[in-house]
Amino acid sequence: MNGFWPTAPFYIPYSAGMPNGWDMVWWLFQLGIMSLFLWLLYAVATGVDRDFLQTKDEEDDK
Repeated sequence: MNGFWPTAPFYIPYSAGMPNGWDMVWWLFQLGIMSLFLWLLYAVATGVDRDFLQTKDEEDDK
């Protein structure tokens, strides 16, 4: 699986290699970013739905 796991893009002198903890940090970072995107999508969709319902209610009142 060479090349599958992310690695730092720079050389660290006297290092035996990347620790296994790097994989966990990378996946937690990705989880955080994807959660942020889903939260933003939810916020936008909820706002659009709220505007749509308000417009529909205003048209029904006429």
